[in-house]
Amino acid sequence: MKNLILPAIMILAASNAAAMGNLKFGNLEINPFVTTQESYDNNIYLEMDGKNSSLINRTTLGVGLLHKLGSRVDLNGGYTLELLAYDESPTTNNAVHNLANLGVKVRLPKSMTLSAENKYADTTNQATTQETDRAERIQNNATVRLEAPIRGKFGFALEAGHTYHDYVKVAANDKLDRQELLAGADLTYQLMPKTKAMLSYRYGDLDYRLDTDKGDATYHNVELGMVGNIAPKLTGTVKAGAQMRDYATGPTGADNDITTLGYSAQLIWKAVPKTDIVLYAKRANVETSYLTSRFYTSTLTDLSFSREVRKVKLTLGAGYEMIEYAEDTNNTTLNRPREDQNITARLAADYNIQKWLKAGLSFNHKARLSNDGATGTGVEFGYRDNIVAASLKAMF
Repeated sequence: MKNLILPAIMILAASNAAAMGNLKFGNLEINPFVTTQESYDNNIYLEMDGKNSSLINRTTLGVGLLHKLGSRVDLNGGYTLELLAYDESPTTNNAVHNLANLGVKVRLPKSMTLSAENKYADTTNQATTQETDRAERIQNNATVRLEAPIRGKFGFALEAGHTYHDYVKVAANDKLDRQELLAGADLTYQLMPKTKAMLSYRYGDLDYRLDTDKGDATYHNVELGMVGNIAPKLTGTVKAGAQMRDYATGPTGADNDITTLGYSAQLIWKAVPKTDIVLYAKRANVETSYLTSRFYTSTLTDLSFSREVRKVKLTLGAGYEMIEYAEDTNNTTLNRPREDQNITARLAADYNIQKWLKAGLSFNHKARLSNDGATGTGVEFGYRDNIVAASLKAMF
């Protein structure tokens, strides 16, 4: 672990001089950053019994790039290397994460814009909120979007995207290998100078790598929403709509035409100066490989409060997620399908030592309550986990 901490400290010390300058080469901006975090996790495998704890060092090295080609073209990119070092079973738990992104934005005549972005991640994070095991996986997201005004206050956008998931090394995770195509359009209306209403449609095609056809589906998403200044001191995005899925096949007796009502909200209320209240809420279907289920419905609400006092920013937050398996999961010990409740709470303090240097302390608690467990499947899904962390981040 010291082999990871010492290089980070040396980089921080040596970069003081560079931080005082502006890292620009012509029209190219270079924004490197480095973070080192030391944490204690009392349940690294997210188990109800037989908990294993560990000290964890997480060192992150990264760079962000921005290059302007004249007045019409902006190029951006970035790369992040994340090193995880555990003192508990390091051979098994140590990991290296790689994240990269590349994008371009072109300003076209008649106030039109064309943008493209690709995001790549090679991580060992949990596959979904239902999972407890870390899984090495690769995910790639590519998106192209064209925006243009129509007439008066109306505008439109065309968008297409492709997402690729590949789970490596552990054969049990191959059931989640898949690719997803998503394409559609937005119709917008300028309600106020900083507020737009929108009507969105997306067509999706979900294709799993293994030829089981269990999760293969096409779907239609329709949403109505608002973005910008929602109300005085309240900004963000609010959407509500429905998803209509048509599965290629499914478990015996299961309906292959599924309609799910959903919503999403990302809102920031600046109640008073230097004080933010942030609400994040979402209801949507999530892919799963649990027994015979093809999906579960996640309903998540998260609320946080932050306050800046001189150079210190204090944040208090909590979240609640209900996970519902609508389909029969072949668990004969339950009178109803599996349901989980995920509960989180967090407290953090960030101190701005300099404009480019920040220190932080945090505490995170998460717990899962499940009506499924060892009696029915041989696996205990419930757990409680506490993490205490201290970090130091330099941004240039």
